[in-house]
Formats: sequence, C-alpha cells, structure tokens
Amino acid sequence: MKTIKDIAEEANVSVGTVDRVIHKRNGVSPVTRAKVQLILKKHNFKRNVLASTLAYKKSYTIAVMLPSSDSKFDFWIEPIKGIETAIDEIRRYKVETLCFYFDKLNLASYKQTIKRVLDLNPDGLVLAPFFYSTSIEFTSELNQRNIPYVFFNIDIESQQNLTFIGQESFQSGLISGKLLNMILGKQDHITILRSRKNVDTHHSIDARSKGFVEFYLKNSSPRTIIELYADDFNPEEIENILKRELSKNNLIKGIFVPSSGSSNVAEYIEKAEMKDMHLVGFDAHTGNLKYLESGTIDFLIDQDPFDQGYLGVKVLFEYLLFKKQPLKNYSSPINIVTKENARFFRKPSMIGITS
Repeated sequence: MKTIKDIAEEANVSVGTVDRVIHKRNGVSPVTRAKVQLILKKHNFKRNVLASTLAYKKSYTIAVMLPSSDSKFDFWIEPIKGIETAIDEIRRYKVETLCFYFDKLNLASYKQTIKRVLDLNPDGLVLAPFFYSTSIEFTSELNQRNIPYVFFNIDIESQQNLTFIGQESFQSGLISGKLLNMILGKQDHITILRSRKNVDTHHSIDARSKGFVEFYLKNSSPRTIIELYADDFNPEEIENILKRELSKNNLIKGIFVPSSGSSNVAEYIEKAEMKDMHLVGFDAHTGNLKYLESGTIDFLIDQDPFDQGYLGVKVLFEYLLFKKQPLKNYSSPINIVTKENARFFRKPSMIGITS
C-alpha cells in the first residue's frame, strides 16, 4: 500500500503538498492538485482517518438533543441506551458526545435546550425535532452555521438534514388501520385517543393518525371514527374520557393510540372488564408488553428505537470523521407485535425489570 511519502516522490512534490490535497486545504496550485489527485486515484489511496485525526490532534464534538425519560415504561429509554452504546464505541476517536435533554411537552424547555446547544456550537447534532415551528427556526440557524444535523424518530420534510432515521409514520398508521379493521365487526365504531399536548409537538403522531384514517378512506369503509383528546394522558383522565364517550356511543369497539401510551388505556379496559374492546398502539416497551401478553392490547407497532439512537450518532460520526455521505433515509422496520411473539421483543434493557 502506498504511503503519503510514496505519492509525494512520484508526483515530485513535498509530503506537505500531498497532505494538503488529501485534506482539501488551500495552498496548492490547480495544476499540482490535479497531478496529485490523479496519482492518488491511480493507487486507490486510502488515508488512515484515525491516524490522521490523532496526528493532527483534531477533535470533534457531537451534540444529541432528545426528550428526557424518568420511567422504565417510557419509549425514550431505548433510544437513550442506543446513543450511550454508540458514544462508548466512538470515544477512542477523540469524539466528545454531549446529550441535552428537554421536556417533550414543554416548549420553554425545548427552547432552553436549543440555546444550550447553540452556545456549544458543536461540529454536528443528532436531534429528535419536537415543536414543528420552533424546530424549523432552529434548523435554519444550524444551516447558517454550517452545522450538519441528523433527524431521528421524528422527521420534518424539506429540511437540510443529512438523513432521517426512523419509521415511516404515515405508513405505520395505514397498517394500524388495517389491523384494527381485521378484528372488528362491520358496524363497530373506532376512536383515536391521543394526548392534546402532542397535537402541536409531535409530527410523527400526527402522521400516524392521518395514515390510520387514510386506510378507511382508501378502502371506502363506512366506519365512524371519533377523535378524542386527553390533556395529560394519565389513567384517571383516560377513564373519565372513555366512560363519557362510551355512555353516548356503545358501538365503539376499537381504540387506536398513535403514541406509546397504550398501557394507560389498557389499564382502564381491564378494570372495566370490557372483553369486547380492541386496542392497537405503538412501541413494545415493558408497560405495553404487559397488557399485550394479557390480551388487552391486540397489536403493537414497534420500530427498533435502540437502533434509531445508535445509528443517529454513528452516521453523524462517520460523516464528520470519514466523510462518508449517509443515505437520505434509514427506515426503521414496522414490526407487528402480538401476544404470540411478544417475548421476542423484550429489549436487553428490560431484562430483570418487573412491572
């Protein structure tokens, strides 16, 4: 394998000139640059990025911005573990990775975290973009500063992000609609139950709901679909909302929860002993799996959240250090989890946890 010294001797230039060409720095005439590039290509020269990084004492700072999680039942536990795994793997490359957490239902918290990230001025950012309008303003500032960024879990179209890592939310909503349709009677009604606080914050949940409704529109289904909203999505509030709605409409036999909070709905279904109620939701975390295995939840849609966090950091790392251009999208799977295959979706972080 040719070394930089070998390339310099063949081109009859200094080692420093070859180095400037390799690293695309100024100070080399166009004729000499073209000559060196031709020799590099002829020998299929591959520089040792790790050695180069260490030799020039170049270090990188990656910021990760995502919701905080203080519950073992929360979806964001798994992306955090994926991020931590990636951080451990890239630490030896002189890359510092800093995590910034925000309250996913609090715009002020989100804005404060954005300010902290901008004050850091990192070399790159991995971001779960909540609060649509604020995120658009944020990415505009990142673009002006030439800070590359990766979206994970939540996508915002028409932005300059390097890539998006996550599930195709609209398509997962379509599949959810089909699953619920398969197990309901022809005259049964459906309710979509979601958090009011997610209406303006979580673009993916909006897309899931739209996909769900679209399934019935595309298939000319006569079903009645009722949208219900809870403020805090806690069990007591959900019980009150469902009691009130079911007292008015006893044809509701299907519930779709486009977020990870299905366990709160399932808790009331079991308490009220509603054997004929069917429930479809998202994310195979411990709380949801408990009710899936008991049969109260019929289907869960899982999306490998660990991998989303892990890939977000690794893809940005490879772009910064290895100049590896990522794909525009890395689609997470749309896994359909049932009572029969639930045990295969217990994540490593769930081992030893009882619910």
